[in-house]
Amino acid sequence: MVILIGESGSGKSTILEELCKRGFEKAKNYTTRQKRVGEENGQDMFFITKEEFETMWKNGELLQRAEFNHEFYGISTDSLKENVACISIVKSVKDIKARAIELGKQDIPFLVCYIYVPEEERIQRMQKRGDSKESIQTRIEIDREKFQNVREVCDVVIENKNLEEAVEKILSNNFSRKTIAIW
Repeated sequence: MVILIGESGSGKSTILEELCKRGFEKAKNYTTRQKRVGEENGQDMFFITKEEFETMWKNGELLQRAEFNHEFYGISTDSLKENVACISIVKSVKDIKARAIELGKQDIPFLVCYIYVPEEERIQRMQKRGDSKESIQTRIEIDREKFQNVREVCDVVIENKNLEEAVEKILSNNFSRKTIAIW
């Protein structure tokens, strides 16, 4: 399982799409946030209500539960497979790995990739995709706090200057030997 973590505007979604073109399966992600322009329910994410999310969490159907900007995000337990790629947040990496152990899936190899892009470039990317100034400022402030200790949970840092190079770096990592470790 490849887990992509990175600040807003770092290119996680674009890299995930490229990994899927190369044989990875996209994890089933659920969120309570509103759809962005161009997103489709069930294709990009499953957009559900907070009540539906709570029910799935209580029923053990989610690997992790993360909150960002007052919205919930989760990855389906059905996604816990070797050839799956997903996007997560720093503090949820430990939760995903702990849940894998609970489900008896500790033999699934994990590669946690921190997708790095300088802040100024991330701001430009968020502006380009239509995020509001307020949203961008909030995301930058939250990211500064949440990513202070990112290197403690990642296996590899991938600088996303060029999409093809970033994807190749992920694919070239031999993560078949990495087993679950709880930090």
